[in-house]
Amino acid sequence: MPRRLRKLRPSPLLALVLVAGPAHADSWIVHGELDPFPFATLRYGGQLGVRAPQLAGVRLALASFSLDVPDVIGQLGGNDGFHVDVRPSGALYALYYLRPAGSDGLAVGASLRYLRFRYTHDDAPGEDVDVSELSPEAIVGYQWHPFHNGFYLQPWLALGVALTHSADATVGGHTYDELPVSPFFTVNIGYERAL
Repeated sequence: MPRRLRKLRPSPLLALVLVAGPAHADSWIVHGELDPFPFATLRYGGQLGVRAPQLAGVRLALASFSLDVPDVIGQLGGNDGFHVDVRPSGALYALYYLRPAGSDGLAVGASLRYLRFRYTHDDAPGEDVDVSELSPEAIVGYQWHPFHNGFYLQPWLALGVALTHSADATVGGHTYDELPVSPFFTVNIGYERAL
């Protein structure tokens, strides 16, 4: 006997995302975000956070991420032959939103990142060096709610500088020359909900 096809039912999570109401400015707002860029390198990137009414538009979040840096980016500044791997790392974010929760608008803020790099070089097969770094960054972004519910897209640009390094990034006699200011751009996919 042929198997019966199951009736297609909408996903409860998808239904929640599409019909949930907008966040309210006078409520505690929780959010979760994913960064597609690390996933495109077969790694991960995400954050969880909160926006309390008492913080007057400030959202605090913790993030964890890992990234296989594409060579076209990692070799900028004369670093030919190097490969950069961002091992599991973390960051604390504080962003100030100029509009109430659930509204489209500009955000500005900063983060403090704890980065764990692994460097390799084409001329030194089998060798690598691990370097930890503490790095603040300035951030500007825009939060857009295309469905006027909790789902949003947030493009953002960050400029970071390294405060400390645990070691020199030298592999096989080649030293990685870090840019004085490290730019980063991505578009996060997020969902926020009032508690």
